[in-house]
Amino acid sequence: MPPDTQSEQFDIAFGRAFDADAIAQLKADVARADGMGMRDGVFAKVGDSNLALYNALYGLGFLDPVWGGYEWLEPTMLRYRQVELPAGDPPAGQPMPEGVPSNSFSRPSAATRSMIRPDHLLDPASDFADQPLGWLPDSHCPSGESMLRYEIGLLKPRYVLLNVGSNGAKYGLSGKKTGKQVSRIIKEVKKLGPVPIVFTVPPQIDRGVVQGRWKFVEETNRTIKAAARKANVPVFDQWTVLTGKDLVFNGLVEFDTGYFDGLHLETLGGFREADALEMSVDFGPQGRRYGANLRNLLVLQILHRLDTVTGES
Repeated sequence: MPPDTQSEQFDIAFGRAFDADAIAQLKADVARADGMGMRDGVFAKVGDSNLALYNALYGLGFLDPVWGGYEWLEPTMLRYRQVELPAGDPPAGQPMPEGVPSNSFSRPSAATRSMIRPDHLLDPASDFADQPLGWLPDSHCPSGESMLRYEIGLLKPRYVLLNVGSNGAKYGLSGKKTGKQVSRIIKEVKKLGPVPIVFTVPPQIDRGVVQGRWKFVEETNRTIKAAARKANVPVFDQWTVLTGKDLVFNGLVEFDTGYFDGLHLETLGGFREADALEMSVDFGPQGRRYGANLRNLLVLQILHRLDTVTGES
């Protein structure tokens, strides 16, 4: 594939929204971000479990992918490895190998936590130290500071990859209410400087006694898209890609430790396997049928497109 084109999934998820007005808006937002001290070649991860788990982007920070015809993305990957960042707490579920460099891909973000809802990112980290929520704030985050403000202040990233909203139903929130919380995050990110790249929520499957999740995600994503349009920021519609053709179980984990999952992104070979980190950057034809692999590849394509528009690529 020549470097001036993208994959069909990219065009579905991201590329079609990039008309002349959107490009002009992006350039203006990048100029604003850079003027506020945000750094070229740096992005931050802000999200919940589907961005916190070790199969999400981490391997791009230090492994050699199986490119499967996408070798033209290697310069983009290497570019976002160049800026060394402070190390964070280990990612959810599996420790990182020793000696791994910390960069935009491999840094475990203080603003990315499993089992969070969006508004948790805006509250002081001290609010969660003693609550039985199943997660703790990053140990480096000052207790009186929000996780979002800390991560952006520490990294000063030009872009924020925003993938949050999956857990609203667990907290008794409607999809509309969850989407409104995501809207608050979008506004706060822009206020702090970076350009948010807003992800829709991946599919969530109904089965047996687990019902209502698919409808919740549809409603959440409608609200997220509306909020992103209002804020004039790019949307990465991973929902539409993962509900498309050729993916295994919509790109999701079917069972995790014997229990039905249906909401986390799966890796080629299984995300609990010892080699899952390596397998998550396999972009061959088989790898691209799994959600984590495909999403990792699409994020590289997004970064390539952003750099092309802003003149870095």
